[in-house]
Amino acid sequence: MKWEEVRALYPNQWVLLDVILKTKRGKDIIPLDMVVVNSIPDEGLLVKKTRNSPLYVPYHTKHKYIKLN
Repeated sequence: MKWEEVRALYPNQWVLLDVILKTKRGKDIIPLDMVVVNSIPDEGLLVKKTRNSPLYVPYHTKHKYIKLN
């Protein structure tokens, strides 16, 4: 799934992502293909949901573009 699709399906929410395909631009990692593992409607739940998931990336869909450092 592309970031634009994630943003359309989960507007203004935290999502937990499994990044399948990525590229590197300078120091940033740009996810190209991802799977939404879970949506996290409450920011307080973010820590609880991600604490035991080191391979998943939390990100908020308010951002037009996704980049990780």
